[in-house]
Amino acid sequence: MELNKMPKSLSSVAEAMTAFMQIIGLAKESLRKILLRGEFEEYAEDNRMQCTARLVEMLNQYSDELHRCPESDAKSNFLMEEIKILEENKGISLPNFLPRNAFHIILQRKVNGISSIPIAFVERVWIYIEEAVISVLMRNSENYYKLQLSARRAGHNLMAKMKERSIKWMLELVEMEKLIDYTCDADYVSEWNKLMASQNQFIHGVLTDENKPSTIAIEGIGNPFP
Repeated sequence: MELNKMPKSLSSVAEAMTAFMQIIGLAKESLRKILLRGEFEEYAEDNRMQCTARLVEMLNQYSDELHRCPESDAKSNFLMEEIKILEENKGISLPNFLPRNAFHIILQRKVNGISSIPIAFVERVWIYIEEAVISVLMRNSENYYKLQLSARRAGHNLMAKMKERSIKWMLELVEMEKLIDYTCDADYVSEWNKLMASQNQFIHGVLTDENKPSTIAIEGIGNPFP
């Protein structure tokens, strides 16, 4: 192990700096192995360092929480909230179409209802990553108590900044999901692109096609307009 090649005692600032940089280098390589490549042989005796399995476990838990929350339950109070909002937002509207302001209210309420779940997930992930980082730093600096103190403090400060940045980014994503014209859902975006690709064909068939077709075929929908 590279750690065994390092001096057992430090007699100058230069030696301390050299040892500190070596510790950081060894810690980075260890973290790259366990966090990115899933190689934890170096820490085989510590189940906490099986990072790939732990992160997958947290992702599965996050998915379960999203699917179990009341906002995801289609059978609970089916359409009752939608009907209530429509009653509160009476006005001119087209048949079978939800008024824009009503849709916006429903969307915001649904997103607000689940907004704490992704934030809590980000916090759990960073708490675990911080434990892994500190554990690696402590192991690689175990011969130098004073450097351990500095390494621990630096590790905690770095993790706090990264956690704060990630939570801020997640909060921005949650707010963006409240906007009608924005979504992160890949299936929705794919379907929307297909429909938009047929837009000109649809407009032509309805307004300018001299043959006046009785039906207009749209990919993914079929012939919905006889």
